[in-house]
Amino acid sequence: MSTPRPPQQDRATATRARVIEAAYACLLDGGYAATTVGAVQQRAGVARGTLLHHFPTRATLMAAVVDDLADRRISVLDGDPPAESGWDGVVDLVWRDLQSPAFAAALELWVASRTDPELRAALAPVQRRVFTSIRRAITAFVGEDDPRVPTLAQFTVDLLTGTALSRVVDPGADVSVVIDRWKRTLAVLSSGDAVSSGIHRPSLP
Repeated sequence: MSTPRPPQQDRATATRARVIEAAYACLLDGGYAATTVGAVQQRAGVARGTLLHHFPTRATLMAAVVDDLADRRISVLDGDPPAESGWDGVVDLVWRDLQSPAFAAALELWVASRTDPELRAALAPVQRRVFTSIRRAITAFVGEDDPRVPTLAQFTVDLLTGTALSRVVDPGADVSVVIDRWKRTLAVLSSGDAVSSGIHRPSLP
């Protein structure tokens, strides 16, 4: 007795997911320039016509990858909570996201978007979605009643992102000192003694 084939819609969904996964792997292995339609097609093991049916252009494929990367990063943020509590936990959580393969792939797209307006337009709303998730994860740790939280959260994201980027050039760089110093700095900035520091409440982008 033959095994019944899955419905056409399920097959199409599986094919689309396989193509996106292949594009993600291409980004990690070779960067944006190497993530061509042909390379993705070969890696996914699908016919060119099949790939083009789902993604008629490289731009539509990259737009789907951008959404997929956001989902991957959000799953990291929504995963097991860090062992530390308070702002120390916030630092550990944000750093965990920045060390994930999904961030490495997203970085490839960030750099490429500087000279690719279409890619940049696809990235902007998704990046806002990621920041919304980061903000939600941070307030889960430290609450949102303190008016300093949005500013300290933004400082944390920006400082740790810059620290992560420095390791692109020097993968062996020891950044543990920077992370430890920022945890100690946050302890001061978020303490009751810092209430008069003039930190206000801007919104994360």
